[in-house]
Amino acid sequence: MNNQNSSERDEVFLKWMNDIPNEKTRWYIQERVIKQMDWYRIKSAAYKMQYLRWTTGSIIISGVIPIASVLADGGIFVKIFIAALGAAVTSISAYLNLQNYKDLWAKYRFNREWLLSTLYLYFNQVGAFGKDLSQEERDLMLIQMCEKCFQQEVSDWKSFNE
Repeated sequence: MNNQNSSERDEVFLKWMNDIPNEKTRWYIQERVIKQMDWYRIKSAAYKMQYLRWTTGSIIISGVIPIASVLADGGIFVKIFIAALGAAVTSISAYLNLQNYKDLWAKYRFNREWLLSTLYLYFNQVGAFGKDLSQEERDLMLIQMCEKCFQQEVSDWKSFNE
């Protein structure tokens, strides 16, 4: 999402938040949900960039190996060069697997989009936040749903580190 769309979204949310009667809920959305969404957006973009850079490097190096093999004159330096290229591809693959950039990019992007969708449902009083609920019930449901998302993130983090 580009900055213009992000700032437009923020303006819409700020306008909608002014209509929320409960100050704690307003604070929760602004200080907890939107800030967490921004964190997910930043981290997702960073992991995407890292994944694409390293993967592109691996693809380019992999493409050079057969060309170098065909052009090789059989000398030791060419053999060392080709072996180094192969080792570089293997190392990049291992590094990508270790850093988990692709999965983190996808997970953080999903979490951000899920929170954004949840806020739109909440502000428009549709779906789980339908008009048949009181404002207090909507507020409680929003907080419970968002915290469940955040708790899952912590649980996943703990599992990853164990």
